[in-house]
Parts: sequence; structure tokens; C-alpha cells
Amino acid sequence: MKSVPLSQIYTAGSETFSAVEFRDPTFLDYRQLGPAFDVQRGIILRDREAIFAYADRLIQKPASGALAVLNLEDSMAVEEAIMSFFTQAIRSRNKLANSSSDSDGSLDTSTV
Repeated sequence: MKSVPLSQIYTAGSETFSAVEFRDPTFLDYRQLGPAFDVQRGIILRDREAIFAYADRLIQKPASGALAVLNLEDSMAVEEAIMSFFTQAIRSRNKLANSSSDSDGSLDTSTV
């Protein structure tokens, strides 16, 4: 569970909140929504539709409709939190691959 503190306290309907809580994405989420970004020629291209779809799925608190009242700063913090699920997963996989490589650089598949 990831929590993103917001720059202020918001009220949407009867709900008051100062943070957004996310659950971790699952294989099913990834399979149905795809990656949140692509890299082309070294440039990161965000898939905003996928990011917003992940927001709808992953946000546990507040209700996703409450996010409509967020200012731009906090909206961007929510977007960055979703992107971080992907960047952290990539870093973790790269570390695993690097630590599992044998001396010639090929992946040791005996433990994978």
C-alpha cells in the first residue's frame, strides 16, 4: 500500500482527505491496462489514458471521484505515484538480472 500526502486538506461531498492511498498493481491490472509509459529513442512517453485508468483501479482512499477537486500540484503527485509503480518494478527487475548474471553477462536461469 502506498500513500501520497497532499499539499492541503480537501473536501469532496462528505469526504475529507489529505492523502491518497493506493494498492499495488497486479498482473491482471497490467494485463488489462498495459504499461503506463513507453520509451522511444530514449524519451519517456506517458500513456495518460492508462495512468488515469490505473488511478481508477488502484486508489483505495478517497473514492476516485473525489480526485476531481485536487489542484494541479496534487494531481501531478498522484500521476507520479502511479508512474513510480512501474519505474520501481523496472529497477527491481534490473537489479535481479544484474545480480543473477554469471561472468559472461548471461542470465543464470538455474534460479529463475
